[in-house]
Amino acid sequence: MPSPLRLKFDANQEHQLLAVQSVVHLFDGLSGQQVDFQLGSEIAPNLSASTALDHHWLLDNLQKVQREAQLALSPSLERDTAMELEGAGDGSWEWPSFTVEMETGTGKTYVYLRTMLELRQRCGFSKFIVVVPSVAIYEGVVKSFEITREHLRSLYGNEPVNLIRYEGAQLSRLRSFAQSTTTEILVMTLDSFNRASGRQTNVIFRPSERLPGELKPYQFIQGTRPILILDEPQNMGSDLAKSALATLHPLFSLRYSATHREVKNLVHRLTPFEAFQRGLVKRIQVWGITSAEDYNRPFLELVGVSNTGGIHAKVRTWVMDQGQTREETVTLKDKVDLFAKTRREEHKRGYVVAEIHVGQKWLRFENGVRLDLGGAVGPSRPEIFATQIEQAVKEHLSLQERLRPRGIKVLSLFFVDRVASYTDADGLVKTLFDKTFKRLRKDYPEWAELEPRQVREAYFATKTSKAGEEAVDLTLDEDRQNKEEREAARRAFELIMRKKEELLSFDNPVSFIFAHSALKEGWDNPNVFQICTLNQTTSEIKKRQEIGRGLRLCVNQAGERVWDEEVNVLTVVANQSYQSYASTLQAEYRDAGEAADALPEVRNARQAPAKRNEVIFRKTPEFKEFWNRLSQKINYRIKLDTDALVEKCVARISYLPFPEAKLVLERGHFVVHRYRFTLESVKGERARIRLEIEDTRGGEPSVSVHNWERGQDLGAFYRDPRLRGYRVAEVAALPEPHVTFDNGVTLSVGAVKAYDSEEGQNIYQRQQLTPAQTWPVFNLIDRVARETGLTRHTINRIFKGIRRDARAKIFQNPEGFSNTFLTEIRSVLGDEIAKSIEFEIAGTRVTDLEALFPKEKRLAEREQVEGGARGLYDLIQAESGPERQFVEQLKADREVVLFFKFPADFKVPLPRLIGNYNPDWGVVRKDPEGKLTLHLIRETKGTEDLRRLQFPHEKRKIDCAVKYFNALGMDYRVIRGDNVGWWRKGPVLPTQLETDLEGEGSPLS
Repeated sequence: MPSPLRLKFDANQEHQLLAVQSVVHLFDGLSGQQVDFQLGSEIAPNLSASTALDHHWLLDNLQKVQREAQLALSPSLERDTAMELEGAGDGSWEWPSFTVEMETGTGKTYVYLRTMLELRQRCGFSKFIVVVPSVAIYEGVVKSFEITREHLRSLYGNEPVNLIRYEGAQLSRLRSFAQSTTTEILVMTLDSFNRASGRQTNVIFRPSERLPGELKPYQFIQGTRPILILDEPQNMGSDLAKSALATLHPLFSLRYSATHREVKNLVHRLTPFEAFQRGLVKRIQVWGITSAEDYNRPFLELVGVSNTGGIHAKVRTWVMDQGQTREETVTLKDKVDLFAKTRREEHKRGYVVAEIHVGQKWLRFENGVRLDLGGAVGPSRPEIFATQIEQAVKEHLSLQERLRPRGIKVLSLFFVDRVASYTDADGLVKTLFDKTFKRLRKDYPEWAELEPRQVREAYFATKTSKAGEEAVDLTLDEDRQNKEEREAARRAFELIMRKKEELLSFDNPVSFIFAHSALKEGWDNPNVFQICTLNQTTSEIKKRQEIGRGLRLCVNQAGERVWDEEVNVLTVVANQSYQSYASTLQAEYRDAGEAADALPEVRNARQAPAKRNEVIFRKTPEFKEFWNRLSQKINYRIKLDTDALVEKCVARISYLPFPEAKLVLERGHFVVHRYRFTLESVKGERARIRLEIEDTRGGEPSVSVHNWERGQDLGAFYRDPRLRGYRVAEVAALPEPHVTFDNGVTLSVGAVKAYDSEEGQNIYQRQQLTPAQTWPVFNLIDRVARETGLTRHTINRIFKGIRRDARAKIFQNPEGFSNTFLTEIRSVLGDEIAKSIEFEIAGTRVTDLEALFPKEKRLAEREQVEGGARGLYDLIQAESGPERQFVEQLKADREVVLFFKFPADFKVPLPRLIGNYNPDWGVVRKDPEGKLTLHLIRETKGTEDLRRLQFPHEKRKIDCAVKYFNALGMDYRVIRGDNVGWWRKGPVLPTQLETDLEGEGSPLS
């Protein structure tokens, strides 16, 4: 058996020393002391029962520590308080609690082990209890103590330290913990002492022959007035957990985590951003692997189960929408037919919801198909897994070849979807790995003679059955594990921790590690350079938990930490897109409170509703006259030249690149940018703002200082989409100098606003086509005819007219072919309709102006501008730069009688293929001589050249609108917003093509 290398520890890492000293300085002024035995000389406590930690003294020290660390000052000393567990006591206990935040991989366990020894040396404290929420973390703490023992002894003059693994079968250890005068560390899981009464009472609360005398086991602990070290306290926030902690009668508690939910008396913070930026953890790059354009395989994934608002499940699947397939998340309740939601043929047969189980998170259909949370019937699952595994093995072998001369062994960690995927004789993951490794090893001499079974190892919990040891899937929720499962988990973690250092040595050929839920927490290894997530992307294992297994900086064969930033890169091979992975990871950092604020959502700084101008609405005759002209019923007629339509469709479709099912690989570095704004001064209508931009790659921040006026856009100035929403809405000197942006962010002088964003990364992308496959073809002609209103004969002419090789592609990807075929026919048909449509007045229609223009209305949470004296409302929603410019022109023009923005409910009825049209602005204005009244309809765009519009349907709607308003005798025109003479008559109508065939039927109408 190869001997494990011994890790070496650096005692002078600044971030760790700061974390230790931040706690120790809380007790400045409390000198080391020798305490007398208590309770009949049986117990040596941290402080005698008659001594208390003065509240004001602690608060003063806390605030000094916070000032030094530039943290917000606690106005008071927060204390935890809870009733003792029923059956152990009938009182409450109160104790101060202090928070240390440290990013995963930066040495949190090392820090609190060293903190205990510092407190022993400085203050004489000797009784510490490390409380953990799971067996995994329990074993991790014990392992960390074992590998740092000699290092810590050398720092603290061989101070004797005893770590006690608390287990109910060894209660006698509690007496030695209580009586010892040396440093004692008791490690306990929360589950081992959170039940003091009832059938499942923990043994710690029962009288025991192993501890003769009047004291029960837990009372030995209480008498020591222990210091609690809470590892991952966010998992100990329930009332039951707090009562369990109170029952130990702590002197105070220290809370250590990267993801606190509660922050009490914060004394130290090392955020992920700082850890990445300072090179304290590995940087992250992501290979995202997804399938694209493959709508032919059944796809159904359970992404959520909830009982909020009634029991329901959310599934992600393909949906047929107007003849085209797209991905969508649909909500299902009991007895709901999935086919009614998706209109997909594969959902016709028995996909009616039979049962939704909220507790166990699964969904079952009447046909017997069951989905667990994160489980899926998905497209190209074997192909995606194969591509992920190949990418991971390639990267591993290449990286190991590069790092071997530096004495660095590379490890890769695979999270599998199910244990059976590895343990079964024909398990998909194991089979794919073995096949891939055998194929790639020949190019690397050091691997050429090794078999797959020699280089891979799996860490799964096992249980004993008639067939022997059997690997099992364990729920991630330990509360739902039975006794046998908890014991299986304990054995698994003992094995994992025992081999942690062995894996670092080149003497051990194992380099590829496979796990299910076992390594989600508690275990990490400094030389994990790759994490391949073969589990579902909606797994209960969060991205932060997964990457946390490999964030620690690597070590060489001498056990020395390697600080080279080019080496310390963690590669994640994920079965989702790079953008999705990066945004999800950043959201997890943000939700945990670790990051600065997210990029602000654009929202309105003012919440007052817009109010209607009653004079204009009720007493201005021009307003009524305007709407009388608009309130005329209009019919339209469409004439199509069928031969020309077929010819144009064939010409466009024949040479299109029809989609082929493929796997898409995207690679990008996870880089987070931090933006920090400071308002330096306000002078008149100008705000002087300092902007600092830094990122997690390190290096000097970019700093710029500019004066800004109302209406100026920082995003446009810096050409940075991550600054969207930062357009200056207001600069004011009273009541105190401040600046407000469109997104509602307000800065006063000296105030700082910061946020993080992972957006805007450069992505290297390449595509790999899946192997060619032939699929059965549905009735394409019927589907397209039904969706367009064209005859089957016409659709058949188009299909037969396109090139033979293009037609043949329908068999490779029928749904993808159909989507493209239908899209192009709709586009050509829409163009022809817009050219040939004719409108004529056919009577009048009733318009409910009170409903269209209510007295008050809430505007969307975007920028509002004042409407002025001639606006129908005092506030107007201006959604773009051209709209804001146009409103300012209207307010300044003395010839304008009134103006308003058309409400969203006002629609110009157009054929369905084009879609109804909602114009922008209605204006009543006097002509240049001040005599005639002009009734104007204006559309604000960034251009007057309709060929430059982003979406073709916009141009079609405008072409139709020109004809529609011409039929009403009202002037319509597209403008930029800053046009001089915007009121002048619009352009001449486009020439209308004479056509032969009149189109009829509902699909066009």
